[in-house]
Amino acid sequence: MNQRLTLGAISLALTGAILTVDGSGARATVGKTYALHAQNHSGEYGTVTLTPKSPTETLVVVKIVGGNAFVQPAHIHPGTCAKLNPAPKYPLHNVVDGMSSTTIDEPIAMLAKSGFAVNVHKSTTDLPTYVACGNL
Repeated sequence: MNQRLTLGAISLALTGAILTVDGSGARATVGKTYALHAQNHSGEYGTVTLTPKSPTETLVVVKIVGGNAFVQPAHIHPGTCAKLNPAPKYPLHNVVDGMSSTTIDEPIAMLAKSGFAVNVHKSTTDLPTYVACGNL
């Protein structure tokens, strides 16, 4: 591996960007990973990764560590974790065993711009309690 490629990989890792390359060396997908921080003393934290599926679709993968045994709803909301609009813009599949994977009908560029946050609820029966949140 040459030094330029190594430095590029380090730069991508520091910015949270994801770059995969197909066998020909051409750029295949570019994505971005964001931190999910614990809320309400939950001890739950993790990541949310956005990866383009097509020009109009984005794969959203939520991974939680320290989660509970409940099924946990997750959503993308307008706003920030500090000032979240309570009405979700995009519902995500529930987090089960620490993982959720949802393809939504929006381009990654639209989601990655500022103004959105991903939040995870404690359970389907305790929606008001947020256990993790991350700003996109």
